[in-house]
Amino acid sequence: MKSLEPRLDRRAVIWIVNRTLGGTVGCTAFAMLITYYFTARFGAEVMETTLSLAFYIPVLLGVPLFAVICLKMQQLAMANRLLVQASRYDGMTGCLNRGAFAADVIDFFAKQNLTALPPTSALLILDADHFKKINDCHGHLAGDAALVAIAAVLRGAVGEAGVVGRLGGEEFGVFVRSTDAAAIGALAERIRLDVAEGRGREGGCAYAVTVSIGTALFTYPAVYEDIFKIADDQLYLAKRAGRDCVRMMEHPCMPGGIRAMAEQLRSGFAAFDARTVDAGADGQASRLAGR
Repeated sequence: MKSLEPRLDRRAVIWIVNRTLGGTVGCTAFAMLITYYFTARFGAEVMETTLSLAFYIPVLLGVPLFAVICLKMQQLAMANRLLVQASRYDGMTGCLNRGAFAADVIDFFAKQNLTALPPTSALLILDADHFKKINDCHGHLAGDAALVAIAAVLRGAVGEAGVVGRLGGEEFGVFVRSTDAAAIGALAERIRLDVAEGRGREGGCAYAVTVSIGTALFTYPAVYEDIFKIADDQLYLAKRAGRDCVRMMEHPCMPGGIRAMAEQLRSGFAAFDARTVDAGADGQASRLAGR
């Protein structure tokens, strides 16, 4: 997640300078052209004076005016970008918030449901174990540090292969776009070990953080809510198994999806063509018999 500190970058400064110079030059040229058109008849002396005024006044007024306008435009654009970031990201961990995470994953689902050969994907739901004890024993700052550390582990493990979101409290979601059973199993186990091996210190007291992970491995077409429930159920099984472990379920292509509809249509068209051919052959035989 990018920093929310409002500051202009080099490209924004260059944009302001270019627009300021371009606007000032354009206004000056237009003012001199209009002045020349209306004062040329009054002689060279009058025209020279008025052209000088038509040059200096737009330059003196245009540079600060365009600079302020362009600066405000950049600040407004930057504020809009920060608002979009603030609406999509969790301010503490830098992960996508629950709404943005679900929206991005659902959008990917919708695209893959219409793809002929979509990849196999995975959804992981993670929950920090005994998180309340960390807050109670070490303070809420220690709990916040633990969440930030977990988020860093998730982003480092997933990279560009998927998205990471904070679903609420100490619960995180990880969506991997393309994977298989062996790869996602290894990824989940690596996340679990990396979190467990990381140690935080707050107030001179060490504390360990572990996570339980529920994983749903699935093919498309699929519905996000159904896959989420499977991963959440696997997380519950991981909690019941003693925590600090991974539970995974492979979910095949759901019936009644786009592929099933396409197969039904193809079967229907094939049956229709077969009946048409049979009807045509029977009609031709009848005509021949009548002759």
